[in-house]
Amino acid sequence: MTLPLIGITMGDPTGIGPEIIVKALSMKEPFQACRPIVFGDREVLSRAIRMQNLSATLKVIDRIPEDGYLPNKIFLLPLSRLEVASLRFGQPDRGCGEAMVKYIEEAVKWVRSGKLDAITTCPINKKAMNAAGYPFPGHTELLAHLVRASSVAMMFLGSKLKIVLTTTHLPLKEVSRWITANRILSTLRLTNEGMKEYFGIPHPKIAVLGLNPHCGEEGLLGEEEKREILPAIAEARSLGMDVEGPFPADSFFDLSRHATFDVVVSMYHDQGLIPIKMYDFKEAVNFTLGLPFIRTSVDHGTAYDIAGKGLADPTNLIKAILTAANLSESKSNY
Repeated sequence: MTLPLIGITMGDPTGIGPEIIVKALSMKEPFQACRPIVFGDREVLSRAIRMQNLSATLKVIDRIPEDGYLPNKIFLLPLSRLEVASLRFGQPDRGCGEAMVKYIEEAVKWVRSGKLDAITTCPINKKAMNAAGYPFPGHTELLAHLVRASSVAMMFLGSKLKIVLTTTHLPLKEVSRWITANRILSTLRLTNEGMKEYFGIPHPKIAVLGLNPHCGEEGLLGEEEKREILPAIAEARSLGMDVEGPFPADSFFDLSRHATFDVVVSMYHDQGLIPIKMYDFKEAVNFTLGLPFIRTSVDHGTAYDIAGKGLADPTNLIKAILTAANLSESKSNY
């Protein structure tokens, strides 16, 4: 059977993205599950190969190769020509921001045209992206804009948990006003359909977390549970979804409770990411619900503190690539 084609975007040229790509594609595991193609910068990746003393080679392409997908042979679609000598790890400039977005835009074009089965993204720098003229708070929002998706959600996949975020990249002080019944219901719809389509669960059991301590203590510690979350849950149930909650987030994440649910919907970024990173920091993968294609991502950032030092671990990227391949096959079966 032909293995799925996975496009990998390089991310921030001054972060660990180039390093983890060349390390991951020097190993057998990704090639056993897919045919990878990198969207990035030739000189930046060449520098990463030299710095890691790898035997990998870059093969520049402008179309999908029919064969030749092997460890240490990296097929690259070059989309930028950055001055590597002037790049400083952890200090992306406007040119880097433009390049990051270009990799994503081109990969989206390829996957939407059917040339790819899925894409996997390496971490970007949001400030550099904004400086380059793309006013989005993150990858997810940029992707939604590129395909004009009406609603998207971040799902994090770990060995023990699947967690979906109702809100994503917001200052904590702004989260409350984004917690609306409509937004929660939209997230529940995406979650319900995603579990069916990609994970083969016809009637997923969904847990919903509260926003406030103790789920608001009947309004004493916050009104969002009564005003927004409970009505959304009631509406979801009326539509046939198996939804329970809201549950207090501080006491929910123990093995005896969450094991009874297929997926958890959290209200904000850290509420969902702290438990999944605690269990699966190297293994958890970000998967975007609501896009017309499969996109996975590493569950870590640019890691400027170790960029250029040869310390970056490609385990999470490999997991994200394998997950993209597996999800593309699950979607085909569905």
